[in-house]
Amino acid sequence: MNIVDPILFQCKVNAEQPAICAPGTRFDLITYAQLEYMINNLTRAVLSLGFERGQIVGVLLEDKIFHIALIIALTRIGVVTVSCRNASLPKELNAAAAITDVAGPFADVERVIRANPEWVRGRADAVVDPRLFEAKGDELCRIILTSGSTGLPKAIAFSHDKLIAKNARLDYCQGDRWPRSSRLFCDLGLSSSQGFRYVIHMLTRGGMVLVYGEDGPSTLQSLNLFEIQNMATSPFGLAEYLKFFESEPSFRCSFDHILVAGGMLTKSLADRAWARMCPNLISLYGATEVGAIATADARVTTPVSGAVGHILPDAQAQIVDGSDRQQAPGTEGIVRVRTEHGVTGYYGDATASAAMFRDGWFYPGDYGYVADDGLLVITGRKETRLNLGGDKVNPETVENVLAAFPGVTDAAVLTIPNAFGIEEIYALIKSQSLLDEGALRTYCQARLERTFVPVRFITVHHIPRNESGKIERGRLREIAKSS
Repeated sequence: MNIVDPILFQCKVNAEQPAICAPGTRFDLITYAQLEYMINNLTRAVLSLGFERGQIVGVLLEDKIFHIALIIALTRIGVVTVSCRNASLPKELNAAAAITDVAGPFADVERVIRANPEWVRGRADAVVDPRLFEAKGDELCRIILTSGSTGLPKAIAFSHDKLIAKNARLDYCQGDRWPRSSRLFCDLGLSSSQGFRYVIHMLTRGGMVLVYGEDGPSTLQSLNLFEIQNMATSPFGLAEYLKFFESEPSFRCSFDHILVAGGMLTKSLADRAWARMCPNLISLYGATEVGAIATADARVTTPVSGAVGHILPDAQAQIVDGSDRQQAPGTEGIVRVRTEHGVTGYYGDATASAAMFRDGWFYPGDYGYVADDGLLVITGRKETRLNLGGDKVNPETVENVLAAFPGVTDAAVLTIPNAFGIEEIYALIKSQSLLDEGALRTYCQARLERTFVPVRFITVHHIPRNESGKIERGRLREIAKSS
């Protein structure tokens, strides 16, 4: 079995049903018949580019429908795909090429191919070519880049079998009603493990997947137009949509379930989402390296600070001390996890693998405890990574951008929760002249992802550092308040 054939099967038996919608974009909405047409012509296009089985190819496209169809076409000829968040790939991947419609250079890739949307047009007949790949299941087909636990992008390679097995877990991970959904709004990016898997899962079942389109209004209008039943998003994404629904009381919201993954779902955010958006919120805790570990209704998790869910039956989570000795229930310690569907290391990086994988366990960098009833509670992070409602970034990444702005002599960042309980970045700036905040914000927006741009800049007289020159992060909140 492979991840492509079930989708092509749905294209035949479900031809006139909607498959993918990205409101307001070039393709907007396509049926399964149109998806098959696109896949066939994209397959011909990528075959003409001379790709070989097993090669790794990065994909960075603004149009999400084009992106999804191109991934399927590349997978169909045995290429291992990577959806990029920016114009770069880790050197250890040794990628054969990158296909993109984003202007500018692509780091660490010698062959950059400019994508042409006209590739999707051509003949209506099926592709007959000996170069089509008949996967047995154990061949690699997808690489996900993650920095959630390591601080730098690391590659996690998945075979067809592992992806199929991970998606099979969705039949029970989120209760009985989630698997029966035929229309899903997925706000998790294609470069993420869950965002990619949920799209593939819906297409293999003949369902419809709605992704964020050209803008917010067109996307929100499509939720009701297509009677979308479920939503998968991050805490940050949920907060952004909640702002809209609270500001527009006449706009109907009819989600059956909302799955929240990638960060802690706070009680304040859950209370407001229950009141305005959906009565059923699902909290999900996991890692790309191992998949889902724990899940529960938010009514179970939110009363307990740090609770993320009950440990799934095919997952294991242990709390150990610094010597890997297992701790008693209720005792706080280092969290380690494993599942049947996890990977055993990072692709092409033995050093990082040795640090994060030991004796069959993955160490996600969290501290926590397991309650007597099996509820997993996360109490903190081993590292200083900033978690902004599911999007994670090293503070140094933001600080380096700030420090490069003309006139800034030093900078430090911290997170402070907003009204929804979602952490937002505040920046402490030491400047040799009057700070132009508008220019600094524009500068950051051009160099950082949207969620990593500080929401507030605070001018300070000094940034606390120790004798080794490292920022004393424990003092930043006090300085921010006093300033």
